[in-house]
Amino acid sequence: MLFLYRPRQTWMPFARPMSHTQQAAYNRQLQQQFQSTRRVPPALPAPATPALPTATKQDFAASLERLEALHSSGSLSDDEFELAKSKLLAK
Repeated sequence: MLFLYRPRQTWMPFARPMSHTQQAAYNRQLQQQFQSTRRVPPALPAPATPALPTATKQDFAASLERLEALHSSGSLSDDEFELAKSKLLAK
């Protein structure tokens, strides 16, 4: 019975609890270590899309009028006109 002859442990076999600031610093350190092992860079946040300026609305109207002119002249078939119009409206 070897365990009976061992001296008593004078140290705690587990780490003492850390203060909140020490724990937060430790968590940040672990997070930085984890981030440094990433193979893919983190995704960039999507840029905020501002409201459409009036120039864009004018361009939209001009493009729609140009499509209508091509359609009425016979350069575009009905199917091609509908496809182009739906692409323009999707923007």
